[in-house]
Amino acid sequence: MNDSGTYKIGAYTIVAILITFIGTTTVLFTPLTTVEIARQDAWIAPFTSFLPALAVIIISCWLGSMFPEKGFIEYLPLIMGKFPGKLIGLIYVLFFLWFTVTVLAEALAWLFGIGIFRETPWLAVEMLLIVATTYAVASGIECISRSIWGICWIITLVFFAAAVFMAVPMVKLSTLLPIGETGLNTILKSANLSHAFKGEMLYLVILFPYVRSRKDALVGGIIALILLTIFISLTIILCISIMGIETTSRSYFSIFSLGDYLETTGIKIILATTWIMIFWGKVTLGQFAVTTGLSQLCGFKTTRALILPVAMLLLILTLAFYPSASELFRHVNDTFPGLAFFMEYLIPGLLLLIAVIRKKMGQLG
Repeated sequence: MNDSGTYKIGAYTIVAILITFIGTTTVLFTPLTTVEIARQDAWIAPFTSFLPALAVIIISCWLGSMFPEKGFIEYLPLIMGKFPGKLIGLIYVLFFLWFTVTVLAEALAWLFGIGIFRETPWLAVEMLLIVATTYAVASGIECISRSIWGICWIITLVFFAAAVFMAVPMVKLSTLLPIGETGLNTILKSANLSHAFKGEMLYLVILFPYVRSRKDALVGGIIALILLTIFISLTIILCISIMGIETTSRSYFSIFSLGDYLETTGIKIILATTWIMIFWGKVTLGQFAVTTGLSQLCGFKTTRALILPVAMLLLILTLAFYPSASELFRHVNDTFPGLAFFMEYLIPGLLLLIAVIRKKMGQLG
C-alpha cells in the first residue's frame, strides 16, 4: 500500500501478472506455427521477438510516467486532442474487447479440445468462467493481482517445473540438429505469432496507474520478458525433441499432446489444472482492461455500472465471433499478428513520439 491507502503493485507481482497474461496462450499456440515453418529451428524464434517486445515495455512505461495519475484511455486526449484522443481510446477499448473475447474462445476451445468437458454444454462452461472472472473484476485490482501472485503464479511455476523435470529423460536433442539449417529469413517468418503475443506487454499501460513506481514497472516487465522467452523456447524444444517435428507441427495444443509421451501418471491432469487457473487469470485481466477502459472513456468515477454489462457482452460475443474452433485458430494465426503490429507496436510508438514532441513544445495536455 502507498500512503493514501491505495493498493500498489510491485515488480514481482508485475512479473506474475505479465507471465500469466502472455504465457497462457503463447505456450499453447506458438509451437504449432513456429515448428510448421521453421522446423527444428523453431526454438530460436522466440528470441527474435525479444527486442521489439522490450521496446513495447519501454514505450508503455514512458507513456505512463508522463501521466502518472491518469489511465491509458484518459491521457490519450491529452496527447492527441479531445476528439482524436477519444476516437483512439474507443478503438483501444474495442481492441481490448475483441482480444478478451478471443482469449475466452481460446479457453473454451482448449477445454473441449483436450476432452475435459465432453458432455458439458459449451454455454454452461463459458458462464461459469465468466462468473469467476466477473467476481474478480468487481473485487478490484488488488484481488486480481494477489490471486494471480498467490495461486496462478506460484502453482504454475511449480507445476511447469515438475512437468519439465519429468520430460527431461525422454528428450532427444539430436532432433534439433542441424541448427540454423532453415535459414534466418524462415526463422524470422516463423516468429510472427511470437511477436504478436509478446506485444501484449502493452498491458503495462493498463497496470501503470496501480504500479508502485516506474522502476517497478520497467524491471517487472523486463524480467517477465526474459522468463517468457525462456519458457516458450524450452516448451518448443521439449515438444520437438520428444514428439518430433511432424507431430508438433500438427498439434494445436502441443504441450498437452506431450503428456501422452510421458510415463508419469497424472501429468495431463497437472497441466490441465495449471491452464484452467491461468486462463482464468488472462480472461480476468482482459475483462478488467475492457471495463476500466470503457469507464475512463465514458468519464465514470467507478467501474461498478459497467461490470455486468461487459460480462454479458463477452458472453454473447464469444459465441457470435467464433462459432467453431477452426474459425478461431484461423483467426489467431492469420489476423492477430497484423492487428497486433498496429495496436501493440506502431500506434503506441507514434503516441509516445507525439507526446514527447508536444511536451518539448509546451503543448502537452
